[in-house]
Amino acid sequence: MNFSNVKSVLMPGMKNFKWWSAIGMVALGMSLSGCGGHSSTSSASIRVANATLTHASLDLWVTGAITTATATAQNATSAYVSAPSGAATLQLNDAGSSTGLAISTPTLVGGAHYTLLAFESGATGGSVLKMYPLPEDWTIPTQAGTTQLRFLDFAPEAGNLDIYVAASAVASGGTPAGYVGSINGNSQAIILSEGVGTYYVTVTASNNPADVRMLNMPVAVTSQQVATVALTPASGGSLLDGNLLLQQVANGFSTFRNTGTRVRLASAVSGGTSVAATAGSTNLDGSGVAPQFGNYALIPASGTLSVTVGGATIAPPATGLIAGADMTLLVFGAPGSATASMLTDDNRPPLNPALVKMRLINGITGNSANVLKLVANGVALVTGVAPGTASAYGSAGINAYGNVNLSLSSTLNANLIPPTASTAYTLNPNTTYTVFAVGDYVTATPASPLSLMVQ
Repeated sequence: MNFSNVKSVLMPGMKNFKWWSAIGMVALGMSLSGCGGHSSTSSASIRVANATLTHASLDLWVTGAITTATATAQNATSAYVSAPSGAATLQLNDAGSSTGLAISTPTLVGGAHYTLLAFESGATGGSVLKMYPLPEDWTIPTQAGTTQLRFLDFAPEAGNLDIYVAASAVASGGTPAGYVGSINGNSQAIILSEGVGTYYVTVTASNNPADVRMLNMPVAVTSQQVATVALTPASGGSLLDGNLLLQQVANGFSTFRNTGTRVRLASAVSGGTSVAATAGSTNLDGSGVAPQFGNYALIPASGTLSVTVGGATIAPPATGLIAGADMTLLVFGAPGSATASMLTDDNRPPLNPALVKMRLINGITGNSANVLKLVANGVALVTGVAPGTASAYGSAGINAYGNVNLSLSSTLNANLIPPTASTAYTLNPNTTYTVFAVGDYVTATPASPLSLMVQ
């Protein structure tokens, strides 16, 4: 393995702690083989690590015939099975099914070891299963008392990320310490050489340590061991799960599922009334006045929300928080009868990167019969959106490279917000948007101006 592009820098504050950033050393191409010499004709050894969110058990088929790598449960790894060297055809199925969920032909090196990481990424609801063969023949550290840690990012939808590794956990509300490098998708690796013990991995958005995407993943390492931390998307696409693989260790795979939820406040209460929400000691953009979207805040999924309208407490939403998800807390209605509802967001990019993905939140107050339809460039994008709810995401009728003209109709008014220059938006391709409809509509005429907010 050529390490000519690797650099070593001593990190302060940690004993025997070094890191190397190897841009391009681990790429998406399915031809990885670890270091060291191997036969080009003998079989490779491969096992499955099931890091998926929705597939309880997976079978691996190699070159069209089912192997002994069957029924690998979530958060577990199978035993090794043989696979031919060269371009082997690998197929993952739900256990007992012959339908391929993912098929790939990586180039495997004879005599080498691989773990086939199975995870979901890049689609609404996380429905696309992906696989990646992690090589397991990296050179073992020669110095007793040292370990090699490798970090790979398989969540490009989460954007650029910063990784922190520290000997102690980050305190609640604290700032991450032990910055070791940035990573984006699986086009790069970060490699650490450090002493044995337990470390805590925290991941944030790039250059924004307050935007925590994974908090305090414990990683226990022993002498002369190679361990890989693979980051995969949690259910909302922005938060991350961590997966720890110990090189060539039987059952040496574990997952760290994200226990947080990213929540933002959407204020739609009529009459210019302020809305505030908290989760424990975390404020969700207090004093929001319609129409307003707050910023996402990371809170424990086990947390309890408290919502006030004009200073008076109202009932929290009936729907609970979902671990690993992005969610919107919608508060709408008249000041004396406002309602809070919880909506699940999907901030993954569209399947087609040339398009945008868009949905509608109906925050218009005053009439429960005011069911909405959103039209984009003359084509119906979503229909049947009741007050206090959100539509599914759609892309029909959206030209992401020019102005998108949005109009709104309802069961009460076919021309609720007509297509005018004021509703034309220039949208970026490969981006997800939410359209927020707000205002007060009691009878045939709005009681207050209606507006669309695109974010």
